[in-house]
Amino acid sequence: MKQCCLTTADRPRGDHHQSDRVPGMRYSELTVASAAVWTEVTDHFLTAEHRYRDPANWWARITVQESSGYTLLRAQQRGDHLMNRSRSHIRRGPADHCWVVFPEQGEYVIQQPDRLVRVPPRHSFVLELDQACRVLLPGSTAYALLLPRAQLEQRLSGGGSRRVLDMSTALGQVVLSMLSTTLAGRSQLTALEFDAVCDRITELLCLMLVGDIGPQQADAAETIDAIRSFVRKNLGSGDVRLPAVAHALGWSPRQLRSVLHHTGITYRDLRRTEALRAARDLLARPSPLSIGEVAARCGFTSAGFSTAFKAEYGETPRNFRRRRLSEHLATASADRDRPSTTTDLIAQPRPCPALEIRGDQSACARCTKPMHATTLRPCSTPPATTAITW
Repeated sequence: MKQCCLTTADRPRGDHHQSDRVPGMRYSELTVASAAVWTEVTDHFLTAEHRYRDPANWWARITVQESSGYTLLRAQQRGDHLMNRSRSHIRRGPADHCWVVFPEQGEYVIQQPDRLVRVPPRHSFVLELDQACRVLLPGSTAYALLLPRAQLEQRLSGGGSRRVLDMSTALGQVVLSMLSTTLAGRSQLTALEFDAVCDRITELLCLMLVGDIGPQQADAAETIDAIRSFVRKNLGSGDVRLPAVAHALGWSPRQLRSVLHHTGITYRDLRRTEALRAARDLLARPSPLSIGEVAARCGFTSAGFSTAFKAEYGETPRNFRRRRLSEHLATASADRDRPSTTTDLIAQPRPCPALEIRGDQSACARCTKPMHATTLRPCSTPPATTAITW
């Protein structure tokens, strides 16, 4: 794949080493201290628009091993890097390959038209080159393997495969070991040997992608907690049908049904329970929403909501709201009448005149210098949002 080949002629300026001693193999090392040069380097691998949080202090190092069939690399970077890949970028480059990325340090965030996915260390994700996306690459270290899409498609049955993998499993650890060992032996491997190893890695990744090792090897309780959390966050604002939930969590509907079945829970019951909990939380605090609006937001009809709520909590939604409102008013009245104490004064947040945080990144700012000369900079992981923005 010529787009991914860093040759002596087209390599950007920087400290580098290249070895072509093994026929059919290309091995390169490059250290870059310029954001502009790094953009040129990364465009060899993936054409996109690039933005940097602190371009003046950029530093990165990349080690690449490639044949005509595969590209394996390890990249380190200091600083946050936002990559925006649009339809125009897709049209300018080949789409018959895909990247599988394995973060070692730093949480990657991938935004696609239909979802936002966070990929922490010890996980991996598949980045297909025919889809528009935005990827936030934090200060991080990661392996990445470029492979032909056909290698995946001919092994994967249509649909339902995961795109985010847990590499802390036993099979995941085998894959990570093969990646590091292969790159460590870079200049000693022939192209045939390198391709054979990458073929095996691809086969193991396919086993993980289709879930042959299944979520049964993971903690079922953690899987169910993830399902519950997703349903709670998306009730009334997103698709909480089983196929959509499975897709968002990186599993197939069959696999999630299997986990739920082994724990004696149906997805219908789980969603109903979480919807009633969400409704209870809405009714428990003062709100202009009517009971009918609360029911609709949580996916119930008005008549069915009252029956289901009473069966779950022993009282109707109307009686529950009245009782909680009375309790809230009584508590507020008691707080107003209670005299202030020294403890209250200490507990109250007070502004510090020596510090001032401005801008949208204030939620993730950290102090990087002593207090007498404080500078606040955004940390590498942005606040949780529904989109990647700088």
